[in-house]
Amino acid sequence: MSYTRFVIISHLRSGTHLLRTLLESHPEIVCQTEVFNSDNPNLPYPLSTPTLEILDQWVFRDFPTSITCVGFVLQAYHPWGLKAFPGIRENPDWADIWPMLENMPGLRIIHLHRENLLRRHLSHVMARSTGNWHHWDNSKVAAVSHLEQPPLKNPARNERPRVKLDADKLRLDFEEIEQLHQQVTDRFKTQNYFPLGYEQLCTEPGVTAKALLQFLEVTEVPLHAAVSKLEDRSLSDSIENYDELKQAFADSRWKQFF
Repeated sequence: MSYTRFVIISHLRSGTHLLRTLLESHPEIVCQTEVFNSDNPNLPYPLSTPTLEILDQWVFRDFPTSITCVGFVLQAYHPWGLKAFPGIRENPDWADIWPMLENMPGLRIIHLHRENLLRRHLSHVMARSTGNWHHWDNSKVAAVSHLEQPPLKNPARNERPRVKLDADKLRLDFEEIEQLHQQVTDRFKTQNYFPLGYEQLCTEPGVTAKALLQFLEVTEVPLHAAVSKLEDRSLSDSIENYDELKQAFADSRWKQFF
């Protein structure tokens, strides 16, 4: 293919849709969503579909010559489950995606990481409890690549509940995310690698977008995401037992999240 290939590797609720829709607002970039999310019941192909077939037919397929950069999203735990959230469907048949990416010539890695793991965990729990995963800009949805059509109606932000978080589950989630992201760093440290913080993406979108486009070697143009944040409340307003958790983690390496 004549275009540059890339993958966004991240973790649930860390801004992958924000980043991929931001990149897809560029006329030369296509970025598919989570094609190896084996827990998605609405995938347009069976879990028995070979990894290489998905890459060839759904991601790195033929595009017009005007497209100079093509990629997709891969969560760091795909195609496996998560210890902190048991019940996620797994698919061992797609485990070969990782060595395939390691051996893909010229592949560019965007490693997206959310610094505040407490806010990330809260976002994950909230999404699973409400069924609301994204807040779409309906005027931009048509310009974004989808495996399934997103809901036409956005959730009301003022109707989001308060939740109670389990300290043991939270600690397990923190440890698991750290291990998964370290594996990504170790696996791709010799390739074209661009580490990116979610917080940086939110606070410095212009600077970050410019650096990303330079990394992907595409023309610099203004970018506009098709999703926005669902949660704008403080942690104490969102978490019922916030003070209890803050005390429980006061002597841990994660105390700064509170």
